[in-house]
Amino acid sequence: MPAQREVWLLTVHGLDEFPEGGPGSALALGTFDGLHLGHQTVIGEAVARARGGLRSVVVTFEPHPLEVLRPSPEPVLLTTLDERLPLLARLGVDLTVVLRFDLAFSQTPAEVWLNEVLGRRFGARAVYAGSSYTFGHRREGTAARVAEWGRARGVEVHLVPAVLVRGEPVSSSRIRSALREGLVDEAAQLLGRDYGVSGQVVPGQGRGRTLGYPTANLHPASPRKILPARGVYATIAAVRGRRYGGATNIGFRPTFGGTQLSVETFLLEFDGDLAGEEMRVEFVGRIRAERAFPTPEALARQIGDDLTRVRELLAGAQPGIIR
Repeated sequence: MPAQREVWLLTVHGLDEFPEGGPGSALALGTFDGLHLGHQTVIGEAVARARGGLRSVVVTFEPHPLEVLRPSPEPVLLTTLDERLPLLARLGVDLTVVLRFDLAFSQTPAEVWLNEVLGRRFGARAVYAGSSYTFGHRREGTAARVAEWGRARGVEVHLVPAVLVRGEPVSSSRIRSALREGLVDEAAQLLGRDYGVSGQVVPGQGRGRTLGYPTANLHPASPRKILPARGVYATIAAVRGRRYGGATNIGFRPTFGGTQLSVETFLLEFDGDLAGEEMRVEFVGRIRAERAFPTPEALARQIGDDLTRVRELLAGAQPGIIR
């Protein structure tokens, strides 16, 4: 992958940190979990409008509203905040406002959000949001209400139509469903990039080494982030400043009677110990579902077949991948 230009993003946490004075704002509104193609369109229009003398501002939330309003033992995040902010910087955003979402915040009346937050605090001159945008207590605020407010206040309001892929709107929920089914290639089409999981490499049980395929065992940085469905995937592992092709298994090691979910990656053309290193695994394509094998030798033969398929899938990957 070509080296990316270093970019800077001013980030403030909470309304009180928002800088006073300065130019008005071209606001992009939404949770923006995943920063998928639809989000990129909304934000891109706000950034373009800001070139006319405004400041481009993205408003996002932490934690995700779903985690507060509809808590579930199943993870929902596509991007942690630490992943989201660099992606926003690369989109050319000037300022990101991270608002803490809790039950008290969820009860903010729509009029307060419009007049006190968008109008007074953020100095909105132009507002960009998806056509299905909702806000305020019990979602009493709608995209149409934002448009009506804008007309009354002399604020531009642009409701951006959904981006369609294969005739269906791109959405975070669609990406979550794809990942839970192991459809990482579909998720990549909707995100505009491969889906990735970051964390630290931790010591494992050494099962892979005994089979001739030593693995780096990833402890994901956030348990709140979705993992693709159990199975074997062609992946790209970024570690120690290099990017390696790899085969990643997500599952319970059923051949060995495992009971704990693990994320294990065999790196092509790598020999060494990565324990303690930070690593990011990006999912390119699914090879097969996880299953138990009658013997370790049968598993080793299957891994050899899996690696043949992995190399085929990675043949068209970005330049600079070690494979």
